[in-house]
Amino acid sequence: MFSNASQRYTAAAGSGDLDAFYAVSSGKNSLTTTIKAVTELLPYPAMFAVLGVAARIAASDCTCGYTVNATSSENYALFTEQFETPLLNAPRNVTWDSEPGVLWQAQEYNTTPAAARGPYGKAAQPENVVLDSGLQLWVRSKLLDSSNGQMVPIAEVVTARSDLLYGSFRVGMQTTTVTGTCGAFFFYHNDSEEIDMEILSRQQQGGVHPINLVNQSPDSVASGYNAVNSSGFSTYNLTLNPTSALVEYRIDWLPDRIDMYADNVWLKSFHDYVPSSPGALHLIHWSNGDSGWSGGPPTQDAVLMISYVNAYFNTSTTTTTCSEPISANNICEITNATQPATSNSSGSASQSGTATPSHSAAIAAESSSWSLLSGPALLGWLGALLVL
Repeated sequence: MFSNASQRYTAAAGSGDLDAFYAVSSGKNSLTTTIKAVTELLPYPAMFAVLGVAARIAASDCTCGYTVNATSSENYALFTEQFETPLLNAPRNVTWDSEPGVLWQAQEYNTTPAAARGPYGKAAQPENVVLDSGLQLWVRSKLLDSSNGQMVPIAEVVTARSDLLYGSFRVGMQTTTVTGTCGAFFFYHNDSEEIDMEILSRQQQGGVHPINLVNQSPDSVASGYNAVNSSGFSTYNLTLNPTSALVEYRIDWLPDRIDMYADNVWLKSFHDYVPSSPGALHLIHWSNGDSGWSGGPPTQDAVLMISYVNAYFNTSTTTTTCSEPISANNICEITNATQPATSNSSGSASQSGTATPSHSAAIAAESSSWSLLSGPALLGWLGALLVL
């Protein structure tokens, strides 16, 4: 499934400091540096939207990290690292090459039909990863011939770092209307430590919009990499059509639980076989012709749209301690979603919601002053940014 060669995301000449735009945004206190690059690249409305996020963060320096959920909740968590990847207004003149130190990697690999566990193999190609009004992941309808059988051209991107160990991961995504593909947002360490949110386009018919929630485990590996009949599999019918609008999908991975959300509504919690090893985040759009899963291949080119990826996490490679008592002045609180059940029940939620994706502006402060981003307050924050 994964690459024997990877391509990294960087800038073509003349597009500004895009290495900062995509790569600097990892670690504490990095968003201000990102803003310096972004303000020269984005049109004014987008620039002010990003500056609004920076102003919120400026109210709290985040030196002690980022929190999710109320402190009274059993799924409260504090994370010390973050990255935010806004994609809707990214310049188009971007290429993939092998420069080190960037945030996302486009994958390039071939998987035989046998290894792909379907009638067709998969050919991940960097040219199927396109920046145009968002990040586009394409599955192509024209099959490729190989000595081992035909392959479907697909697209996948992965975080360059693979040391993510627990976190809150969010993506704004719109899936395809073309049947015969699978769009997925997932964490991966190995085949038995993998957390997936997957949408099958063949299932998005007749006004029903299921999402497949998966916690891959030793049980699913033992059953032939099929989690459907294990305790780590659940489906949930979304109230919004994921093919007609951007939806925020969210995975909160804690040491003792996994909580999943769509547009700020809790969908499911898993408590068994919670991964405990570090790994990477993946976004993939694929098909292998398996009638029991992806279906297809698609009869026309199909695109999955990504508007942003935000991550707040700890790592296996660094240990960060706060030198002062944690308070509203040194942490950034990430907007709460609808709270999951507080018991250890693993049943799916029954509530539905219509909240819109919060995007990178999801960072909210305990201090009410963070919500004041107009008039003199906005001018004051802009002035502060200009002297950075």
